[in-house]
Amino acid sequence: MERFRLRVYQQPKRGLIWELKLFPDKPDRVFREKDGRIMGSSSIPAVVLWLRQVSDVYLRRAESPEPVDADSFGPKVEPRWLQWEDGLRLSLAFANARYLKSIRQRRMFRDGLHELPSEVVLYWFTLCFYGYRQPAGKAAFRTLLTYGDAADKPDTPQKEAAQKTPQKPPKPQLGLFVEKTA
Repeated sequence: MERFRLRVYQQPKRGLIWELKLFPDKPDRVFREKDGRIMGSSSIPAVVLWLRQVSDVYLRRAESPEPVDADSFGPKVEPRWLQWEDGLRLSLAFANARYLKSIRQRRMFRDGLHELPSEVVLYWFTLCFYGYRQPAGKAAFRTLLTYGDAADKPDTPQKEAAQKTPQKPPKPQLGLFVEKTA
């Protein structure tokens, strides 16, 4: 079965980079870095902060070398090999992280991702990372986890102003048969 590795490294121009890589299970071969597929990476500070919050649960259950807190996980710490299901969930978070702009969207996505059953996570992972409809799968998954009812959304000032303006009564429609009075 594949293995997921999460690492943080430093580059002079880009700063801290969080990277999640998927490595195939090839017991007959020596481990090679180039065999891995990058599932997601980010160096944007706001996204890195959110990914740190999301990955905290998964880093505490890391397989090797040992579990670690997300706060102490950085470029000087050895990369962590995640459990398979945790890697799937974190891949989905990496794939959608740059599209989640508001704090509310990020919170809804994180909570929804933790609550999904493993079979559903596997389905969405397959849809988002394999096949020819990957962008559509990622967009659909993001919509699924960040969708909120209209009652949950606060009204914008434009909507409130439109609601406060008095509505004019509709004008009567004149048809072909109009009575003449005079």
